[in-house]
Amino acid sequence: MIETKPTFGSAVQPAPSALAITVLYTSIRPTLTALRRAASLARDLGATIRILHLRSPLEHPSPDREALARSFHTLAEGRPIPTRVETCYGRDIVDSLLHSLSPNSIVLIGAQPGWWPSQERRWAKLLSRYGHHIIVVPVESNS
Repeated sequence: MIETKPTFGSAVQPAPSALAITVLYTSIRPTLTALRRAASLARDLGATIRILHLRSPLEHPSPDREALARSFHTLAEGRPIPTRVETCYGRDIVDSLLHSLSPNSIVLIGAQPGWWPSQERRWAKLLSRYGHHIIVVPVESNS
C-alpha cells in the first residue's frame, strides 16, 4: 500500500512514533537504489517506509504525486511494507528537511559516487550532525 500526502506551506509533520525508515527523494535512479535497501531494512526491523520529496515552491514543474507513487509502487508491490510518499514544499529545503524528521530518524540517501561532495552527501553530513542515523547508498554506475 502506497499513500501520497502533499504538504503546502509548512514542513511535513514528523513520522508517527512507530519505526519509519525515511528515503530522501533526489532523482529516480538514486532514490530507487536507496528504496531497495530501505525495503530490506524495513522488513528486518518491522518498520514502514517514508519517501520524502523536498521541493521549493519556486521549482517548476510541480511533481505529479500519483506518477511519483506509481514509480515506487513497483518496488514495494509484493512486499508487506507500508510506504508513504510525502512532498514537502518550503523556501528553505534544509530547514524543511530538519523539521520533517523525528529525532534520531533513520534516513537513506541514494548518491552517485564521486570525488567532490554532492548535495546528497552534504545533506547526509548535516543530518548526522543533528543526531539522525544516515545511510548513503551508492548508486552503481552503468558499465
